[in-house]
Amino acid sequence: MSDPLLTGSEPTRVRFSFEVFPARSQAAALALGHAVQHLAAAEPDFISVTYGASGSNRDASLELLKYLRGATEVLPMAHLTTVGQTREQLRAEILGMMDAGIHDFLALRGDAPRGVEEDDPLVAGSLSAAELIPLIAEVRAERPPLTSVGRTAIAVYPNGHPQSRSRAADIDWLIAKQEAGAQLGITQLFFYAEEYLVFVEEARRAGLTMPVLPGLMPVSTSAQLRRVASLAGRPAPPGLERALEAAGGTAPELGVAHTVELARELLAGGAPSIHLYTFNRHEQVLAVLRELGLLAFDPLA
Repeated sequence: MSDPLLTGSEPTRVRFSFEVFPARSQAAALALGHAVQHLAAAEPDFISVTYGASGSNRDASLELLKYLRGATEVLPMAHLTTVGQTREQLRAEILGMMDAGIHDFLALRGDAPRGVEEDDPLVAGSLSAAELIPLIAEVRAERPPLTSVGRTAIAVYPNGHPQSRSRAADIDWLIAKQEAGAQLGITQLFFYAEEYLVFVEEARRAGLTMPVLPGLMPVSTSAQLRRVASLAGRPAPPGLERALEAAGGTAPELGVAHTVELARELLAGGAPSIHLYTFNRHEQVLAVLRELGLLAFDPLA
């Protein structure tokens, strides 16, 4: 399967991808299944599935990945974290996913479990993402040649990793992951186009060659905006914050409009694609793509 993001060939249109997370209840699972069908019908490049600290959502993540593989035409990408797992446990995890037809991975060290400090042996002894990447390649080599893309992606922090020493250190670590075999970067959330564009330009000058997808989420509520601001490590845009509050705290159309404007700036600035964090809902992300004119087929039309 040829991937224009990796081969450098020109896609027929700007591409996009989605992220979902495992449902936490039966009712949420039914709603997620409905959302996934709409997301898959939009023909994304892939849909990634999150994975909790220390594999806390391991079974639910694998079930969702299997559902994507078996019930849709979309390519699933599995998040894979190392915290609390030995090398052999990770090897078994990768093999199990490959046996289920999952060949694309987002390699992460992952967050420490709640209540566990970074210097705890459970965390400090875990493989880094740069060490996980060649392990994935090693396990892939034990299987017959793949017919899927078989990408290894990594997380990118345009505003700095929470434990970052400096911006230069972030870029050095990003290049090290590329040299370890990473083929694709996906950013954490941010609010302003220049945060992504300036970071990527600096990384390019340092030797980065792989594509980096900007990760965006159209928020629906003031609570979601506060959560995104916490994850991004930056204050929320004051105008968006005030507008949501004036609307009573819930106004999905405002989050869509902000994301559309941001995506337009990013694509005009050279972003190769966009990655949309869905919060397990399809309406807002599809509205973003519709406004951008990126839907070859509109599942809600």
